[in-house]
Amino acid sequence: MTEPALILVAELDVDLSPVTKHLWAERIAHRVVEQDDRQYLYLADAADAERVKDWLQQWQDGELQAPSPTERADPRQQLQTWLQTPVSFVFLLLFIAVFIWMQVSDSWQNWLTTGADLWPQQRLQLSTYLDIGLWALWRPTLLHFSFMHILFNSLWWFILARPIERHDGVLPLLALVLICGLAGNAVQWWYAGPSFGGVSGVTMGMLGWVGLRLRRVPYAVPTMLLPVMVGWMVISVALDTVIPGTSGTAHGAHIGGLISGFLLAALWPVKQSQSPPEV
Repeated sequence: MTEPALILVAELDVDLSPVTKHLWAERIAHRVVEQDDRQYLYLADAADAERVKDWLQQWQDGELQAPSPTERADPRQQLQTWLQTPVSFVFLLLFIAVFIWMQVSDSWQNWLTTGADLWPQQRLQLSTYLDIGLWALWRPTLLHFSFMHILFNSLWWFILARPIERHDGVLPLLALVLICGLAGNAVQWWYAGPSFGGVSGVTMGMLGWVGLRLRRVPYAVPTMLLPVMVGWMVISVALDTVIPGTSGTAHGAHIGGLISGFLLAALWPVKQSQSPPEV
């Protein structure tokens, strides 16, 4: 795991957009955090610090050139970027492998009937969930029922899982996958019974994690991501309340995963990164 590097501290009235545009054009992950009436520019990978310092000096001297048109990404560089967050990469491959397995086998279908004989009569009893078992509750996380389903969830996984692994480490990512997946699925089973699947409960948990810690950790994600996604969730719940089945969304998994992510983010300590002198 690579620690984020604090590369620049600037007053709030300083326009950093020329620098950030140049960094995005060079595909350098970064984030500007506003705190204590100042702007802090973090790089996701400290290995980029030396060349970024040169650009910062050019920017301060008024000599920073506009970024050149983006060239086609080198597949080897893309692979190296993914290998910097190996656990995120392995889970993505696992989701794809299970999806392919689902197309050639029907062995997974019994995963959709977990605890069917217990719902809804015994859904309020803790012993019911113990009888079902942790694995049986969690495993629907791996299921995706269409190409668009896995494509959409893989996109959110790509956006959220890699920054978490890069900045916080493997252990928090695994905790989010296991706890948010389990909690989200348990809430969904309680809410609507068996026959559901997808990793979206986990991605909502990661969204809660990132959203709650965004001002303290330089994740390279938009600041409005959490309110937009929560707003979308509220709208879809309202639509399904008026016209059941409109969105086809597992609301219980989303809500359970999001709340679990919030709780984990609040309880898990934030790593303290070193602060270099102001530039």
